[in-house]
Amino acid sequence: MSDADGAVLEALGPLVASAVEEIEPSRAQRYEATIATAHGDWTLLEEGDVLAVAPSAGHAAKAILARSRERAFELAALKGWVRLHGALVDLGGSRILLIGPPGSGKSALALALALRGGSIQGDESLLVRGRDAVAVSAPLALAEPEAHQAIAAAAAAGAGCGGWSSARTPEGRALLDPARDLGMEWRLTIAPLDHVVALDPRPGRARARPTTPVEMLSEIAARLPVETPPRPALMRALAGALAGASCHRLSVGEAGAREDAVIGLVC
Repeated sequence: MSDADGAVLEALGPLVASAVEEIEPSRAQRYEATIATAHGDWTLLEEGDVLAVAPSAGHAAKAILARSRERAFELAALKGWVRLHGALVDLGGSRILLIGPPGSGKSALALALALRGGSIQGDESLLVRGRDAVAVSAPLALAEPEAHQAIAAAAAAGAGCGGWSSARTPEGRALLDPARDLGMEWRLTIAPLDHVVALDPRPGRARARPTTPVEMLSEIAARLPVETPPRPALMRALAGALAGASCHRLSVGEAGAREDAVIGLVC
């Protein structure tokens, strides 16, 4: 990334995850950002070709990040990886995938499990290939109250918080980096899924009920990103990822009770 005065790089900082990744980079992509007009617009180049014009350094940073992630997903797809939406957390030697509709509390639950002895992997999306699953490197996106609760809980647990950058998604959700903002160890690893938990946001007591892999396949397929392989290949990929995993549906319930319900699955 080349940036004449450093403004775009500074804006990129809070948006880029600080996780240590197990997968080695397979390709480098070069981006340049230069101020093009007296109004302060930025011209963005990708490998020397014009990518976009952005009205500010912040918009330029988000455009570059979005484009680089798009490229990364394209390369991953060529290597047989399929992208899913969901939060991924390791707990008690098991890898747990949390899925559910937007606003169902996936991010908050994953972070709460991490604060109770788990290891958060990611909360936005993940890649699966065969039985292997790995989280996509990105800061956690939480509602404002959840972000402040997480910071307070991490401080109470003795984590060395580095100070929240107050970065936001375009939708206004707070971005938290588990390592940089919460003082957690954050290492992304490749491992099979052991449990898949679908969150049910309807009111009710927090309780994990067993469900079938077939039902879970339908649940996951309904929330796939736009860029997915043809359906037969997709269903084969999903079936492979779920092979050997236990599947449950969790009534969200109250904070604390839902974590207990998930912990009960792996203990």
